[in-house]
Amino acid sequence: MGYQQPYYVQIQKPPSNGLAITSMILGIVAIVIGVWALIPFLGAFAAVTSFVPAVIAVILGHIGMARARQMNEVGRGQAMAGLVTGYITLGIIVLTTALWLLFIVGTAATTSGNA
Repeated sequence: MGYQQPYYVQIQKPPSNGLAITSMILGIVAIVIGVWALIPFLGAFAAVTSFVPAVIAVILGHIGMARARQMNEVGRGQAMAGLVTGYITLGIIVLTTALWLLFIVGTAATTSGNA
């Protein structure tokens, strides 16, 4: 009776784009916190807190997109999600800050005009 040779299969892990994944996660964290920037008082804390992850999400998203081009589009969607959420959060922060500054300047001008 003959013995069969054992058949070994080497399992290969599919490639991943870690920077794209990190960008997406930070973008989601940034937008979840950044949406609160629209609320008075809490908004100042939310804007400051969400700014750093949003900027890092945008930077890593661009690097992740470049890496996705090299890796046959692996992680392209995740990098794009990080870019979109990061830029949306930055837009919310900039617009909210501009509106609050206009409100403060307008209120100061109205108050000093009455004196």
